Amino acid sequence: MVNLLRNMSASGFNRRFPVGSKFRYYPVPGLPGYEEVITRSTAWHMQRGNNLVVRVEGKIGGVSVNHLEPIV
Repeated sequence: MVNLLRNMSASGFNRRFPVGSKFRYYPVPGLPGYEEVITRSTAWHMQRGNNLVVRVEGKIGGVSVNHLEPIV
């Protein structure tokens, strides 16, 4: 869980992680439980605030990239 994504821009995330990239999704960062997910969209910043989100399989709406750890 040391590789959770922080302080990324949408363009930086999208360059580094194309649609179809695999991640561990931690619903509650800091706790050990996670699910493996695959991105289904490019990332975008929420209209209100500065939260960067992306759509992943099995979840409705966007999830914060702060909850994602890339699987290498």
